[in-house]
Amino acid sequence: MKTIYTAIALLACTATAGRAAAEERATRVAAENVSVATADGSLNISADFVLDSLSLRSNSQIFITPVVRGGAGEETVLPSLLVSGRNMHYAYERGSLRGFDDIRRHDILREVRRDNGRPQRVAYLTSTPLQKWMRLADVRVAFVYDSCGCGVAGAPVIADEIPLNLNPAKEMRKVMQTPAVTELPVEIHEGRARVQFEVDRTELHAEPYVCRNGQRIDNRAQLKMIDDSVKYALTDPNVEIAGIDICGYASPESPYLHNEYLATNRSRALAEYLADRYHLPREKCTYSSVPENWKEFREQVVENKEITDRQRTDLLELIDRPVYGPSDYDAKEKELKTSPKFAGLYRTKILPQWFPRLRATTFAISTHLRPMSDQQLAKIIETTPEKMSLNQMFRVARLYPEGSDEFNRVIDIALRHYPDSETANLNAAAAYAARGDYDRAEQLLAKSGDSPEAWNLRGIILTSKGEFEQAAECFRKAGNLPEAAKNLDRLK
Repeated sequence: MKTIYTAIALLACTATAGRAAAEERATRVAAENVSVATADGSLNISADFVLDSLSLRSNSQIFITPVVRGGAGEETVLPSLLVSGRNMHYAYERGSLRGFDDIRRHDILREVRRDNGRPQRVAYLTSTPLQKWMRLADVRVAFVYDSCGCGVAGAPVIADEIPLNLNPAKEMRKVMQTPAVTELPVEIHEGRARVQFEVDRTELHAEPYVCRNGQRIDNRAQLKMIDDSVKYALTDPNVEIAGIDICGYASPESPYLHNEYLATNRSRALAEYLADRYHLPREKCTYSSVPENWKEFREQVVENKEITDRQRTDLLELIDRPVYGPSDYDAKEKELKTSPKFAGLYRTKILPQWFPRLRATTFAISTHLRPMSDQQLAKIIETTPEKMSLNQMFRVARLYPEGSDEFNRVIDIALRHYPDSETANLNAAAAYAARGDYDRAEQLLAKSGDSPEAWNLRGIILTSKGEFEQAAECFRKAGNLPEAAKNLDRLK
């Protein structure tokens, strides 16, 4: 049973031409057993108005009127219950009040005489065509009273307005997607070193070494450069090495295929050394090579200030000549050595000074988060969420009750860091729909794809707008999603 009480003020009105204002009194009116239902395209409203505490002078009357109101200003005024004092009741029965404005302003469903001092309950039941806006989520019914016959505009409300609750969207089941487990985001630290190798050999020497030709190799400074880069990459205690990628570059002298062999195996030797040093699986240290570093050779030619413009033009023409295989590269190298245009420069500058700078190694150190519990990840998301995968963020969200402020905040963080993810957009849309923000949810659904969960949520949003037929079609498009089937049943 639902009972509504308030103190109402009665303004006594007379049925005579003068209509002097009557004394205002504080009274009480109650509405019990309020019921709102729909049937056959009609909205039915019923209530029991309890007048036990109401006292009316003989020449007074009040109008109790249900008004259905929508969130966008829609309004439907239902017929009024007219409660009359003794004299006004007899005048109403004789029809002598029909010409007065206060009567004309109301559609009278029923008129009753108030028997002052006695218990009195009046049953009220009426219906009105069910309009589309009445099925929206923010529609309510108010019982207003009019003690002067002025109409419902500005008339006080007996008590709080009552939601019609004809729209089932709020109770419908929203479904989120658990993001797929993917590779963690990585942070890449890049560097360049000049690790030396013995001529025509691929063994890496980490300690000082004297070659067969007397050349002394000392790679300690270059390997320390890589080591310092690894330590810098690991300054965050929450990360670990995801992988190290090595790329070795060779200069263009010697046959191309031989350079390819040397560059590839020297890169592999360095990758294996780093894997052993940092206790990484060999597959986490990858390697590749550029057998002949013509790209940086070209950059040297463009930037060098010691050659003539003619030499620069001739060299760039040679470097930019199209190649289709190893023999074309070898032809270029032979021309550098033997052509009168280049031979002198090759012996004095290119081979002894430029080519050694082309023999280098680049490295890229990738780091990602260490394996962590969901509780540990809840701390990471507060500091460095960019290191987390979408799946990890969703796991953190699940630590909190769905719909809580903490849950919604994590879902928003996930959307901010994965704005193009269909799953992140869908889950955020579902969270906003659960909060009743269907406009924002609809915006996010535009980037949520066509999964069953997305179609289910589209159905809920259409339901909130009163578009029941279109909503039902969306629920059907959700296929075998159990929640969509239940939402469709609720809609029916």
